[in-house]
Amino acid sequence: MNAQRLVPLSGVAAVLLLVASLAVAGSTPAADASTAKVVSFYAEHDAAQVASAILLGFGALFLLVFVALLAGRFGGGLGALFLGGGVLIASGFALFACLALALGQLADDLDPAALQALNVLNQALFYPVTIGASAVLLAGGIVSLTSRLLPRWLGRPALVLAVVAAIPSHVLGGALDHIGFFGFLGLLAWMLVVSVALARRPAV
Repeated sequence: MNAQRLVPLSGVAAVLLLVASLAVAGSTPAADASTAKVVSFYAEHDAAQVASAILLGFGALFLLVFVALLAGRFGGGLGALFLGGGVLIASGFALFACLALALGQLADDLDPAALQALNVLNQALFYPVTIGASAVLLAGGIVSLTSRLLPRWLGRPALVLAVVAAIPSHVLGGALDHIGFFGFLGLLAWMLVVSVALARRPAV
């Protein structure tokens, strides 16, 4: 497999790194967790947070490679929307990487109240990522339905996921309290399919 076929697989690399980062970070305390629970968690999982941040950074980098590749193929306004969404996602994950590094490296040095504030930010700043995911899915869905650049059957699911990803957390409540996150997970699945399709058919 030549280099031209390998470049689209940057999407696969991005997904694997992002998922690995979430897995390594573990189940971080909720935003309303007690100060004692927050301090105990990060004191015990400091190295995991640093590792998660590193994986997250590389995942964001590969995601940028993937969206830049497709944005160049899309061209025009849809290409700009696709690239802008990808940059927003990568920026969001860079911010999360900074928070994870702070939580991991300074867990034993920060005032407990400051540590809890960082944990709240780590839980509450996901909306830029889901809005970016919505933009990527919207552009990708339209391209799928209006051209031959991507498999047509991916179009409608992408548009549905774009709407889901745009819904903020804590709006619907109950089981749908974090519905935007499920839109982001849908984006990861979409990226896997598109990456493999482009690697197999680089001329699309």
